[in-house]
Amino acid sequence: MIEQKRPQQQEGTTSRRKTGCGYLYLTDCTEAEYKEVFLRLGKTGGCPAAFLQALAKVISLGLRRKLEVEDVIRMLTDISCPIPMWNGAVQIMSCPDAVAKMLAEDEK
Repeated sequence: MIEQKRPQQQEGTTSRRKTGCGYLYLTDCTEAEYKEVFLRLGKTGGCPAAFLQALAKVISLGLRRKLEVEDVIRMLTDISCPIPMWNGAVQIMSCPDAVAKMLAEDEK
């Protein structure tokens, strides 16, 4: 498959969720022709930041290769970690679970 050329600029929406690791920020550009997701975990670096960068790149690549957002949501939902967190009435089981819930809200 031929890789699409990334545009210089595109619009997206950024959501924030509290997780057991801190605030997770997701910028969703999946409505654009060049589909892309960015993830950032508060002010942290190191392994958590590297993991989220890798997860965002894999999600973005899948979406550009015609993977449906619903499939990404289904695969990440309910992945748990040792520090679940309540975000209002919704329990966030992990950072991947938070990504799934944020993508699902953006789909509505």
